[in-house]
Amino acid sequence: MNRQQIAEMVKALGPEVARELIDAASRSAPGRIGTGRATREGSVYASAANFGAFTKSVLAVGRHTGVSELINAAKRFGNADVQKAVQLSKFDSAGVLVPVQQSGEVIEFLRPEAALLKLGVRTQPFKGELHMGRQAGTSVFKWVGEGETVPRSAPKYGKLVLKAHKGMVLTDVSNDLLRTPGIGDAGVGEDLRATVADGLDDAGFNGDGTGASPKGLFVQLDPAQVFASTGTTADAYLADIDKAVELPLTAHVRMGTPAWVIHPTRATALMQIKDTGIFIFRQEMLDKGTIRGFPFVMTTRVPVTKIVFSADWKQYIYGIDEDLILSEHDTRAEHDETTIRAIVKGDFKLRQPKAFSSITY
Repeated sequence: MNRQQIAEMVKALGPEVARELIDAASRSAPGRIGTGRATREGSVYASAANFGAFTKSVLAVGRHTGVSELINAAKRFGNADVQKAVQLSKFDSAGVLVPVQQSGEVIEFLRPEAALLKLGVRTQPFKGELHMGRQAGTSVFKWVGEGETVPRSAPKYGKLVLKAHKGMVLTDVSNDLLRTPGIGDAGVGEDLRATVADGLDDAGFNGDGTGASPKGLFVQLDPAQVFASTGTTADAYLADIDKAVELPLTAHVRMGTPAWVIHPTRATALMQIKDTGIFIFRQEMLDKGTIRGFPFVMTTRVPVTKIVFSADWKQYIYGIDEDLILSEHDTRAEHDETTIRAIVKGDFKLRQPKAFSSITY
């Protein structure tokens, strides 16, 4: 067999060999590869402690490029699940690269801290760029008399494009935590989770699309769905809240996962509103966690001057690129601390902007 024949055979066998390797990896490390979105047992994202132990293992390796070094570090800093997970990690000379097992697992890891995820937005894994269709208009129904013709109509469609925007976190961690196996794992993991989640929330609400920043919710709102408050009296507050609910519904948006998002200071202001000595919103907000029957989520990432309602938060697309990069960036020797660098890529899009309304105070 000559060189050309060997090359042709390799080309033919390439996809099959790749599939076999993927299947073998999946069988050897359950939870590392899959199509579901639930966090799997054995994943480094299954808990903050697992992720913290994994982070400590990565930093213990430093700039080494071999897999064996990380496995040895995991034996000191990680539990059995972490040790199993790192065996499929990849490395390069620029630093330690920690591949995400599944985008859904990153979402689950961030969910306890991210306000957008608490609202029930639609999470979408993607890589690099993703094109999605959306319906921008509907067909028209009309009654016709005998002999009359009905004008033609058709649904109108548009396209959403998710593109990976890169965000970075630099966080300083005490070396006392990093040196001690089994101690502080949850603290390290929780700190990274909270920092990444806060950065994504800020961009998801307030990103203006300039430079490397993605466009957030407020930039994408339909201007017709945004209005100024009518006053500070109880009647004015009630009228504004009713209008915010009414706007998406009169735009023919179906009720899916409705909810409010509100700044804590604005929520306090609502609870203080009285009408003839009776609190208008307080009891419902405290007892049921709802405003006008719909749940609310508080976050400081929404300006205190705004309240947002959506009839269906599934119309918000929260896209996370598949790769999460974690590495040691610098050592702060004078403080006995290590700086951890975490990079995440994502994008945000409103699939149906009229599903959202906003009151400005």
